[in-house]
Amino acid sequence: MADKTAAPDGRPGGSTGDGERAPAVKPSAGLVVLCCLGAFMAFLDSTIVNAAFPSITAEFGDSDLPTLSWVLNGYNVVIAALLMPAGRIADRLGCRRSFAVGLTTFTLASVACGIAGSAEVLIGARLVQAVGAAILVPTSLALLMPMFPMARRLIAITIWGAAAAVAAGIGPGLGGLLAEHWTWRAVFLANIPIGVVAVWATRHLTEQRERGGPFPDVAGAVLLGTSLGLLTLGLVKAPDWGWADAATLGCLAAGVLLAAAVAFRSNRHPAPVVELDLLRSRNAVGGNVGTMLFSVTFYAVILNNILFLTSHWQWSLLAAGLATTPPPIASALVARPASRLAERFGSRKVVIAGCLIYTGGTLLLFWGGGQSPDFVTHWLPGATIMGVGAGLVWPVLGGVALAGVAPSRLATASAANAAFRQLGAVLGTALAVSVVTAAGADMLGGARTTWYLAIGFALAVAVLAALTVRTTTTTTTEAPAAA
Repeated sequence: MADKTAAPDGRPGGSTGDGERAPAVKPSAGLVVLCCLGAFMAFLDSTIVNAAFPSITAEFGDSDLPTLSWVLNGYNVVIAALLMPAGRIADRLGCRRSFAVGLTTFTLASVACGIAGSAEVLIGARLVQAVGAAILVPTSLALLMPMFPMARRLIAITIWGAAAAVAAGIGPGLGGLLAEHWTWRAVFLANIPIGVVAVWATRHLTEQRERGGPFPDVAGAVLLGTSLGLLTLGLVKAPDWGWADAATLGCLAAGVLLAAAVAFRSNRHPAPVVELDLLRSRNAVGGNVGTMLFSVTFYAVILNNILFLTSHWQWSLLAAGLATTPPPIASALVARPASRLAERFGSRKVVIAGCLIYTGGTLLLFWGGGQSPDFVTHWLPGATIMGVGAGLVWPVLGGVALAGVAPSRLATASAANAAFRQLGAVLGTALAVSVVTAAGADMLGGARTTWYLAIGFALAVAVLAALTVRTTTTTTTEAPAAA
């Protein structure tokens, strides 16, 4: 993101004397909060709806679980496909203007979600809401970073990532509270006052725009979205169609082929939908691919736990939402110490340790889930330990992905890492839906299968880190715990 706009006094941003461009905007607390609010809203709605999902399925009982899962997965698919193109378009049209458009789109779509009278309308409105979120994520970071001098821009990413982590942490509990005491519609309608105030406040931001440059690969974004949609459809419908059915295999094969086409285009397009050059180093592969794999396990477990607690243990939406809050909260609290541990002991050791701790917590949930419903004895220990493990993995993997990236490309690299998180979220949610659908009435068996799969993905991240991560120290960001 280039700083090529005037400073608040109308003069272009000047030099600091050491060749570094001065911040174009003074980083007042209000403007920082406003920028972080974009990430907060986008990532809050990636977890808050999980807690309300059982209530949504109850109201639209004429639609099956795989269909209704698009309320969750459609959001993640669109964000994953549009994240990079949205950032590049914002660079061309102006980040402040795009940020306002993203807020407006997100808010209006939230209204449509809140008043939806059918599952089809809700899913469609949710897809539009995701378009707004895809604009908010890169523009909020791009507007925030120029407020800080070049040497302190990782601090800006840290602040932004912490806001996203808090949003992901409070999402399940807040969603359960709203759905239990009001209605699941309140989960979406609560965005309206925040969005209106935020849109009004954007007039205080200074425009950030990069003149010229190649236009983003919109066709690549369409291919990526279609690829993810086909993979998701194949996974969620496999229990109904059969894993060996031609429809299932056709969806999965077509999804893989389109993903290969995306990679082919991205390797040649001047403004690709996936920045493949950010995967040239072993650290970048470990950081970004590891982020995606760990996102698979985390998002699968979030949805699985909500469905298990409300169906098998028969807990209320509020109780289930609060019970799924400890992992992301613990993750956010551990994120800062994790960066210090990585600096002292090396990123690879911390990621591997985090994966093993996460595995231990998952095994405790596996055991506790088969016992009598008890939050303190049979749920909290495992959930908290999982969160601690995730807190060691998320930020360090994010730091590894950004290690060695030029300061001028930090926003792009951070957006790419967020895109890999969303890719994992899509696959993780689809995987959980597939397992739960196949399990039918055996919710304990389905939950245990998901927990086993979560352990497998966590161990795969540990192996990947052992093979690829080579940094002895890392500069980390508090990446969203569950985004």
